[in-house]
Amino acid sequence: MSDESLKTSNDLIRWLKMLALPAWAKVALALIMVAVLLSAMGLLGWGIWIRDKDAMSSAVAMLTVGIPVGLIVVTMVFGDGGARKLKTLTEYILRQEIPAALQENLAPTISGGRYTQARITPKIRGCIADYILVVSDSYRHPGQHIERQLEFKLELNVKKVNFVVWLPKADSGREALPELRTRYKSCFFGAEKEGYTQNHEPLMGEKKDHVGIVFIKLLGEDFLLNPADRLYFAQDLAFFVRGLLDVEHGNAY
Repeated sequence: MSDESLKTSNDLIRWLKMLALPAWAKVALALIMVAVLLSAMGLLGWGIWIRDKDAMSSAVAMLTVGIPVGLIVVTMVFGDGGARKLKTLTEYILRQEIPAALQENLAPTISGGRYTQARITPKIRGCIADYILVVSDSYRHPGQHIERQLEFKLELNVKKVNFVVWLPKADSGREALPELRTRYKSCFFGAEKEGYTQNHEPLMGEKKDHVGIVFIKLLGEDFLLNPADRLYFAQDLAFFVRGLLDVEHGNAY
């Protein structure tokens, strides 16, 4: 199959996934599929009854083509569809998958761990989610758990995400930004290797005593419809957030 044919097939599959049919159209499609299936089965039974090879061959050909095509159409059209489905998936990622990945990443192991009792509070507004992450940290005080907090924002726009992390700054001027970026250099470097692009114009003044460092990442065409891509993104983001938490409170007492 040529590259052009593959591209056409992929475009068709993507269109079918995005297709949102009204209820009456779904019922009509189901009835047509049932009618075709019953006709083929009836023709097959009639051919067997009268021992007509041509009738049996025609029925088998109808079933061979009709059943796989019918299953593909049902899976794509009825499984995923339309802007409403995409909005539902967007909220599910922000409300369920991201917090779950963070909880798993920050959970203590059998031998213990630095962070315990991770609590993530999301505030969802459409495709925008503000998160407050609170953990108990025993890095500097073994046997004791100091509460740490990190706030960040995700703006998930179908195939692009903006990630904003609010970091404390020493003063209210921009002169402290190079020092701040140097402090988080290793963490930011890792994020950039995973496709995040840092916006060199930070958000100032939106959160008192904090500066918002903005990262932008382009996602795949079918990101919302692909569970593997969503899982990778959520788990990778959890490592990013954990790294930010480690750096921010690495020298805290």
